[in-house]
Amino acid sequence: MEARGSVFIVTGSSRGIGRAIALEAARRGAAGVVVNYVRSREAAEEVARSIRELGSDALVVRADVSRWEEAKSLVEAAVERWGRVDVVVNNAGILEPKPFAEMEPRDWQRMIEVHFYGALNVAKAALPHMIQRRRGVIVNIASVLGLRPEPLASHYSAAKAALIAWSMAVAKELAEYGIRVFAVAPGGVDTDMARVWGDLDWVEEEVPVARLAKPEEVAKLVLDAIENPYITGDVLTISGALL
Repeated sequence: MEARGSVFIVTGSSRGIGRAIALEAARRGAAGVVVNYVRSREAAEEVARSIRELGSDALVVRADVSRWEEAKSLVEAAVERWGRVDVVVNNAGILEPKPFAEMEPRDWQRMIEVHFYGALNVAKAALPHMIQRRRGVIVNIASVLGLRPEPLASHYSAAKAALIAWSMAVAKELAEYGIRVFAVAPGGVDTDMARVWGDLDWVEEEVPVARLAKPEEVAKLVLDAIENPYITGDVLTISGALL
């Protein structure tokens, strides 16, 4: 699917990877981009201004996608504005490193709600519009931790693994409707989220290319994959040989 002329919803796009994806969509001529946020409207508005400067329309929508009604309203806002949704990028996420022995039920529940249920909610809300037009792409931003789990992130790894499995399964179901679904699994990316791990000396020791990925590098992979009609049911890694 060509990015040019398409309508995008990018969840969690006020910063980090989501921000980079939203801006890359605009650079490639998207008709409209929904900038979704939960906490910082100011940051989301800044992204929207940048999108408009690049020549695309933008709509800022606050929604906690882990809640069905809010995810549904997010999609409805896009349809009301542009009459359709062509691409959903499920990027919203959180990362809270903690040993499993110290976790409370709410810790892993929230991780699953945001990463897994959030993606399911937005995809489900957008699906009728995509099926009607027999056109659509759903991209789920996973993580190499969903493929190679690490200590202190068992809940995060589990949520991302579920997202990867769901992407692969539902891609087979939706192919008959002309809808593609795939996952992108980055390794370490230079974002605020990566900084919650504290000291980043591990990067030079564990990542063969000895640096974190730039959000823009991940965004270009995502947009290239959206525009490649044969990519569906796949898990695309971008890890600097970490995986």
